[in-house]
Amino acid sequence: MALQSLSLAADAVHISQPAASQAMARLARIFGATLLERVGNGVRATPQGEIVVRRGRRALEHLREANRRIVQRARLGRGVASDLLERQTTVAQLRAIAAFAEAGSFSAAAQKLGQAEPSIQRAARDIERILGVPLFDGAFRSLRLTEAGEIVAAQASLALKEIMTAFAELREHAGLFDGRLVIATLPLVRTKIVPEAVVALMRRNPQARIEILDGSYEGLIHGLSIGACDMLVGALREGRVPPGMTESLLFEDELAIIARSGHPLAGRPVSPADLARCLWVLPRRDTPSRAIFEKLQADHQIRAPDMGYVETGSLVALRGVLMESDAVAILSPRQIEYERSQGLLDVLDFPLPPSGRAIGITTLANWHPTALQADFLRCLQASASRNAGDIPA
Repeated sequence: MALQSLSLAADAVHISQPAASQAMARLARIFGATLLERVGNGVRATPQGEIVVRRGRRALEHLREANRRIVQRARLGRGVASDLLERQTTVAQLRAIAAFAEAGSFSAAAQKLGQAEPSIQRAARDIERILGVPLFDGAFRSLRLTEAGEIVAAQASLALKEIMTAFAELREHAGLFDGRLVIATLPLVRTKIVPEAVVALMRRNPQARIEILDGSYEGLIHGLSIGACDMLVGALREGRVPPGMTESLLFEDELAIIARSGHPLAGRPVSPADLARCLWVLPRRDTPSRAIFEKLQADHQIRAPDMGYVETGSLVALRGVLMESDAVAILSPRQIEYERSQGLLDVLDFPLPPSGRAIGITTLANWHPTALQADFLRCLQASASRNAGDIPA
């Protein structure tokens, strides 16, 4: 479309002009939109066509990235074409390997896609032939993706996500904001900030479909890397953000030591010796709040784990243990606003080491949101601004 001529475009991709015309007509049928319009002796993209062009280019960029990384890792040399995937793979092949990566087997992938297993296996194996690099290792039930296979599957998932996003943007162009938004969340923002933003978005876009995911940082960031979610909201990993990701700050949060209301240590200054005698409910290792606990241990020689402890990433389980015992935990006061208002949990009087945490949004570095996604970001920023300074004393 950039050349504004079907004949020039056909020459650029080494196909005949009739084949180019047929391809454009097929694309128009697939997307249900007029993609080209005549201007003088040439053609140009319609507004709907520009959407398809933009998302199509981004899909091809993901395939080029897979091609580049595989050539680089396999040391295949300069003679290997850098556009094999974008020129020779089909959407069916990309779906097959992406579904295998998600489902873990060809039988499960076939069930997910509603197709016969031999067809899915043949389509995925065709990519091996195109690249000339093994994408699968093992046999039968032990079959798994090689490192190259994981690269192709991840970039295929992202390419397919761009194609689906094109459909969503075409509907937005027609005034229908009924797209699907998948938000991955970490504990702090699940209580109030994300729910408020979701409610605000749904009021403006009642046909939108929203899915809120929870889980570990590692699991959610992997989902983001393959397009399984649109963004991750929660504590940022400043300086440790995975390659290909970018972070944006919403607000700074502080932590405190939390216990049940009526706890023996409540209502008076607490000493390190008091804390050393407590049962602790600890966050998972390699999380920002666990690092604060370890700093507390180092500063005050608190050896609580030698006396036994509970470790969990579940806020529901953590709350239950705190309310049913004299255990203590490190949490953001924002996470227990409801419990404090109901007289169930409270903040103990003990100053923690500097515990400021950056709370924000993690996305793919080259992410281009749809109108609906951009609207949610505005709702999220508004919710964060309302709650940012509202830490209970």
